[in-house]
Amino acid sequence: MKLKDKSTIIHNKVERKPFKGKEYLVLKATYDEAVGSDIWYFYFNPETYAMEIYQFYRMDDEGNQKNDTGEYILLTEEETINGMKMPKNRAWYTNKDDKFLGTDILKK
Repeated sequence: MKLKDKSTIIHNKVERKPFKGKEYLVLKATYDEAVGSDIWYFYFNPETYAMEIYQFYRMDDEGNQKNDTGEYILLTEEETINGMKMPKNRAWYTNKDDKFLGTDILKK
């Protein structure tokens, strides 16, 4: 899920998509085969450009996205650590059935 790595392929088209009733700017990223075959989507608030969600899917043998795989991660709250803003909470869910998997909580 690295965006600045040289093996990252950021697709040129930024789409507007709804997610859970809210509109986002969505950026798609894939990676060189040596890094991995997952498809990642990064959801940005169209007013603040803050990333609020990221999501990934696995690919089938033909290179197509398998919509019943992967997870999405909801980012909430914010902490500043050493001058860098980071999400305080990352809540993980399955794409297939919205099953809650757990939450990572950043503590100072």
